Amino acid sequence: MAESKQLEAVNPDDLLSRVRSRSFLWIVTASLVVHVIAIIGTSIGYMGLMRQYHSWHPRIEMKRQVKEKREEQDEARRKTARDKLLAEQANASAPKGDEKGVGDKAAPKAGDGKAPILKELEKKSSERPKDSSLKMNELDQP
Repeated sequence: MAESKQLEAVNPDDLLSRVRSRSFLWIVTASLVVHVIAIIGTSIGYMGLMRQYHSWHPRIEMKRQVKEKREEQDEARRKTARDKLLAEQANASAPKGDEKGVGDKAAPKAGDGKAPILKELEKKSSERPKDSSLKMNELDQP
């Protein structure tokens, strides 16, 4: 029985006989072709982006274009806000006629054209704070 197991065993030289029958140049060429196909196959999307953005670094170009677009939108928003503010200021400073639309100028009052907060601040600017009755610690007591 020991002899039958040895006869059934595969000889390593028989397993490598197909590899040894090929030339080294053929194996290297086949390996190179397989690698090139794998690299090109996995890079098709990236090469498409390179063509689309005309750059060796399309992701950087994509980020640059997004940044430019965002800056343009921000600039447009700032311009519209500035124009709106200027229009509001022009409307606020424009003389208004009476309700009948005669166009007579109303007599200017003191403090006209100021924001309500500024008027309130001017009224209270002379007031001083009162001493607090709340004592936080013993150092506050005289």
